[in-house]
Amino acid sequence: MKKSARSIIAGLLVMCSLSGCGFSLPFFETEETPADAGMTLLNSREYREALERFRTAAAQGESGAALYRGMGIADYHLGEYAAAEEAFGKALAACKGVPNDLAFDVSYYLAETYRTQGKEAEAIGVYDAILALRPGEEDAHYLRGLAWLKQGDHEKAAEDFRTVTERRPLQYDRVFSIYEALSEAGYAPEGVQMLTDILAENGESMTNYERGRFAWYIGSKEDAKSWLDEAYNDSSIRTADKIPIVILLGQVAQELGDDTYAISVYRRFLQEDQSQASIYNALGVCEMRMGSYSDALSDFQIGLGLDDAEQNPALLRNIVAACEYMGNFVMAAQRMADYLELMPTDEEARRENIFLTTRVTQSQTETEGE
Repeated sequence: MKKSARSIIAGLLVMCSLSGCGFSLPFFETEETPADAGMTLLNSREYREALERFRTAAAQGESGAALYRGMGIADYHLGEYAAAEEAFGKALAACKGVPNDLAFDVSYYLAETYRTQGKEAEAIGVYDAILALRPGEEDAHYLRGLAWLKQGDHEKAAEDFRTVTERRPLQYDRVFSIYEALSEAGYAPEGVQMLTDILAENGESMTNYERGRFAWYIGSKEDAKSWLDEAYNDSSIRTADKIPIVILLGQVAQELGDDTYAISVYRRFLQEDQSQASIYNALGVCEMRMGSYSDALSDFQIGLGLDDAEQNPALLRNIVAACEYMGNFVMAAQRMADYLELMPTDEEARRENIFLTTRVTQSQTETEGE
């Protein structure tokens, strides 16, 4: 991003918040407005419907950073990136005064919109503006590091990543994300060394689950399985807190070639808790690997019935795969349509949808010709 453009973003952030950075409703308002409905739909990931409500609100005279932010998020998830950029720009412009949390939140969304399009320089400009005002923003350092990596500047990326790990060495989720980014960019040995150093320094204070995660990322899968088994069998850990343990233990078992053990882990958990869509999804994937497509489809459908917004896209995608394996192209096409409603920017799924539509048409033609 050119320096002038970077200055504009910084200026918008600095101006933000004298006006409250949001759209306000009369104090006597009791009915849900289109903007309110849009936010509800946005939270349930119904992006197309949410955008329609936001546009209605704007047409009725609503304005403000929160409204434009909602429009931007909906546009982003619908793949309308130019419109998202415009909406986030309006949201920042609507903030007049001292920068507040909403302004920084919008800035992060704007930067992510740039990164999704491969506009790493523009994203870096936004992170620079954020860090100029909030030097302690670890998220900005981390995300800027990812952008530097994409640009091929390993040295600057490493500097941002060091800032993150030095400030929060025990924030393991972020550490693993950095490892994955380094590995994807071709710096896996550097990532392994980082994890090895952290494990050596903090291993004694780690939980069995944390040790298992480190071992898995480092590549010591047998050690990972051992630590994760101990974590899973720890009676002091609540069932609800065992979900990530179960997911990773099953994954490690599959990577070691023991699908039967992985399935037993998932089913054992489901004997205690049938409310976790992620477990049904993991079980179904494992069953599908073993060729048990009917069982897999059943478990995917049970998981989908739990209506977990986080898991629904993966479950629908896996239902499509199971149906294809079973030759049920009509159901596959129906579920693919549902999936694309949630994930309209998935180009691979769009291409597959064309195949499914063609396959269903052929089947219908063959049936009519009999």
